[in-house]
Amino acid sequence: MKHIKNIVFLLLFFSFWSCKTSETKESLVSHSNFEETSFTHISDSLLLEKYELEMVRDYLEDIDSISKEELDSILYENRMRIVDGKVTYAPDKSFKIFTIEMESCGAYCNSNWKSWVHFNLNTKEKIEPIDLNTIQAIYKLPDYKYLVLDESGGRSGVISVYCESAHLISFSLDSIVKHPIIQSKPENSFGFCQENGVDMEESPYIKYDIDKNQLVYLYGNNYGYSHDIDIDTIRQGQFNYSNGIFILEKENITVNDRENQRRGTE
Repeated sequence: MKHIKNIVFLLLFFSFWSCKTSETKESLVSHSNFEETSFTHISDSLLLEKYELEMVRDYLEDIDSISKEELDSILYENRMRIVDGKVTYAPDKSFKIFTIEMESCGAYCNSNWKSWVHFNLNTKEKIEPIDLNTIQAIYKLPDYKYLVLDESGGRSGVISVYCESAHLISFSLDSIVKHPIIQSKPENSFGFCQENGVDMEESPYIKYDIDKNQLVYLYGNNYGYSHDIDIDTIRQGQFNYSNGIFILEKENITVNDRENQRRGTE
């Protein structure tokens, strides 16, 4: 998972201080994508606005002493805005995750994400930050673990990336427990970042089949930007979930050496 964080960090670094000229000036704090969230409690809507302001505090100081209109103006001048804010509920409603996406623009726009998980909802509620991006789905597994799928992306110069990750978590008293997807690796998640330009018939994905207890994936990488070699490596595989762990059952790797193909036609 470290390689994903490094890629996204670099993309954010390169493009932080300038913005697309087509952006219109509007309320940059309160126009989150609330329509995708059906709130279980109206208080969740208020909490989402609170977390939006907390996200803004990472970039700006003393925002409590200014009006909402002044804050919108400062964000606009600094070419930043809240893109999305949503609450995702666990299937059994035992916990919920608040996620805020903050966009900053340079030659291209890139996002940063912050998430908070609320658990022990029926007793003494606990809140902890959690390293998740835009959440696609939460699945409850047979042994009181939960699988969380998220996505992100970014762009810098000629390269853009689309990323997906799978996270396996559980709860123990007052804490979150993170479990590895691949047992032989220290990372607590499984994922990919696919560069633009990969020649694939299907879009990349990580999906979970709850009936078969299978986690399947498809993604590719192109080495034209990083190594100046026009080669695609496409990976398609399957994990089976059994006895509390994911087991990699198979992975097929296809190499598309477009560089050699071009040489053969010369």
